[in-house]
Amino acid sequence: MKTLVVFAHPVPESYNASILQVVSDELRAKSFEVQTLDLYQENFEPRMSTAERRTYKDRDNTTTVEKYVHQLQWAEALIMIYPTWWMGPPAILKGWLDRVWLPSVVADFGPDGVKPKLTNLKKILIITTQGASRWRMALIGNPPRKMMKLSLKAVTQCRDIDWLTLYRMDKIAKPRLSQFLDRVRQKIKHF
Repeated sequence: MKTLVVFAHPVPESYNASILQVVSDELRAKSFEVQTLDLYQENFEPRMSTAERRTYKDRDNTTTVEKYVHQLQWAEALIMIYPTWWMGPPAILKGWLDRVWLPSVVADFGPDGVKPKLTNLKKILIITTQGASRWRMALIGNPPRKMMKLSLKAVTQCRDIDWLTLYRMDKIAKPRLSQFLDRVRQKIKHF
């Protein structure tokens, strides 16, 4: 399966980098075709320029992000690995979504609603870490999860969107960190 792995953490020795390593090892073991996009290593520019915004809804508006659009259209599966900061993805990942997931790329928007274009994506897995507890997030309706799952479903028609979160990231002991990596390993083995 052609899989695009998008990674967004600025620190190469972070726990999120450990997650990326486990995911990469397991995908290789399954002989998947993998492209890894490390947004920080790539020095991806998250800010949309004035010119990009002015052509946002144009059909031919991918010139500045063509490489990333091709990756997205190539993939049959998408895995995103990132920390949740301030109830959302890091700015660099949000910028990738803003600049690459353009209307002309992801869907036709018309009077009859949204007609998805990224139907090539059959599986999506989001792996994130965050400081808040599961209960706190449930109490407020888990906005980061809702934002990602609902938005992705609308433009892909993907029914296999999974979410894996390590809550209370800053307060848990090392054995729990290892256990989460084992959960990730198992999830990818069955991906």
